[in-house]
Formats: sequence, structure tokens, C-alpha cells
Amino acid sequence: MNIKQMKSALSTFRAADVSIIKDDATRAQAQKLQAKQKGFTLLELLIVITLIAVLATAALTAYNGIGESASDTAAANNLLDAQSSLNNYRAIEAGYPNQWDNLANVDGIDTGGMKILRGTATNAFFGQLTLAAADVAPSTTSVWRAVGNSLNSVGVEELQAVDSTAAFAVGYVPNLALNESYPLTTNPGSEFSVWESDVSGALFDGAAIASTSVGVSIVPSVTLGAGCVLGTGGPSLATDFAAVTVTNNTRLNLINDALDSEICSLVIAVGFGKDVPGSTSGDKVEIAQVPTLGTNNVNPSTEYARAIALFHLGTDDNEDGVIDATEILNKARLIGVVDPEGRTRDEVIAAANAAG
Repeated sequence: MNIKQMKSALSTFRAADVSIIKDDATRAQAQKLQAKQKGFTLLELLIVITLIAVLATAALTAYNGIGESASDTAAANNLLDAQSSLNNYRAIEAGYPNQWDNLANVDGIDTGGMKILRGTATNAFFGQLTLAAADVAPSTTSVWRAVGNSLNSVGVEELQAVDSTAAFAVGYVPNLALNESYPLTTNPGSEFSVWESDVSGALFDGAAIASTSVGVSIVPSVTLGAGCVLGTGGPSLATDFAAVTVTNNTRLNLINDALDSEICSLVIAVGFGKDVPGSTSGDKVEIAQVPTLGTNNVNPSTEYARAIALFHLGTDDNEDGVIDATEILNKARLIGVVDPEGRTRDEVIAAANAAG
């Protein structure tokens, strides 16, 4: 080390924050040397060099985990932005934007399509309600008429969706892939309706569902000791995308305490996707853009990473394991906005702090 390097090291040492040194004796020695105005002895120079190494190590320790927490910190902020924009829109427009993203393949077959886009953490929280095509045919006036009415009453009339035949070219962007004009999607997405204003009432309709089944993304729910189905003999609401049947309703109860942890509920989960702003064009409140919510466990370069809105549509008030048409809410209720892992903002913040 030459004289110039030594002077630079001493200058750096005198300007350093030695309070980050945890050992009391070492910290006191560093503070004593920092206060010294005259030249250092050779021994003191050696001590200073050692202390600089200690400070460098302490700084690395202090910054350990920042990279891990950065994604969750950004996700927490973006989740707040998403919730605020929806609240503002609801207050002025008396409803919510349209054209949300369906996390399930619209044909109800969970291969290809959205299964490619969803991350492992997303699969472990959200699930799919799989209906027979006959359940949502135009002539049907069963529980699905009530479901469609409930969604339509708050402005949700169309979902963006792909089916199981959809595939994606190299370089595709998961957060854009549901748009019907996205060029890197084979068998691209389409808009399908949850409502048609004709005598048939509510239905699921669109070119993408010319098949034997229909899939709609939900938060799985269950009644302990009984079933959890939509309509008598209808499809189950209890299984997530990872094919795990939930054994209680704590995930929904944590998001909204009004949902009992042991009572079956229908909660549709839809992504706050690219086409939502377009549906607000010309409204009194226009949503300019939607946030990306990449987290520590969901990578937006390879996985779908948007805020997920949760609409509560009905609860098994009779506690018989079946949600029938009389138990569907007249107006769907937004009970929360969560990240792609199904976490509330409080949980995301806690995870960011834990990592940091």
C-alpha cells in the first residue's frame, strides 16, 4: 500500500459510520482512532486497516437480504395502488372496470394456456370452478343466471381468457398473453361474456368455450364435514390448481373476516390485467395502467404477475354444502385485492421485512 492509498484509506475510515460495528470494544477503539487528529503509529495503521475490513463486512451483513425483499416491497406498493384505483373507480362509477383476466383456461382443461403462465405459488392458492357447457348454455336459468346477474350488477361483464390449446412463442410476456391480439400467442385469448342482455339471462359466452366444459378461476372454499358445490349436484369449489382439496376456509377468512372459516363461499378470482384500463376509456375515472406484482416467488418475466381481485358472490347460508341460486348475492362484493401468491398487503409487507 503506497502513501496515496494509505491517505485514502484513512480518509474513508474517518468518514465511516462505525456505529454498525456490533462489538462494543471494537466500536470504542474505532471511535477513538477516528477522533485522533495527529498521525497514526504503524500499529494504529494496522488496526485501522483491520477496522476497515470489519466495517466492510458489517456493511455487507447490513445489506444482506435487500435483493430478496425488493420484489415484495415493490409488490406491496403496487398492491396499494391497485386497491386505491379500484376504490376510486367504484366511488365515482358505482361499479368496477370490465375485462378482467381469467386465471383458468376457459375450456376447463388445465393443460397448456394459463397453466403455462401461472407460477407455483399461484397454483397453491387459487383454483378452478369447472362447469359443464350445459350449465352455462343460453337457456339456463339456474344458479348461473344469479351469478351472472351478480357480476353484471357491478360492471363485470367480460373476462379475458385463453384455452388449453394456447401456446406462447419464445420471448412472450406473461402479463400480456391473455390479450386477444397478442402476437406471440398461438390460439390467442378472447373476450368471453358473463352476461348477455336477452331473455336467457346470464351466461358464459364466446368463441373460446365451444367445448364441453367451462373454467372460471376462484379461491377454493369448503364446509368442514360436508361438500362445497355450486348448485345441487354441481361442481366443487374446494380444489386448488395444484389439485389439493382445502380442508378449511381460513385463507378467505384471513382476507375478509366476514367469510366464516367453516362455511362454503363462492369467490371468483380475476386478474387486474392489461385490458382493464381500456374498458375505462371515456369514463369519469380512467385507469391509465395496471401494476405488475412480481414477488420473491413469482417472476413476471416467466409467470403471470398481476394483482388479483376477489369478488364474493355467495355463501352457503343453509350450511348444507350447496350454494344455490337463492344464496347468490344481488351484487358481487369486492372483498380484497391480493398478490399472485394470494397474499394481502399486510402479508407482503411482513414478508419483505422478514427478508430484509
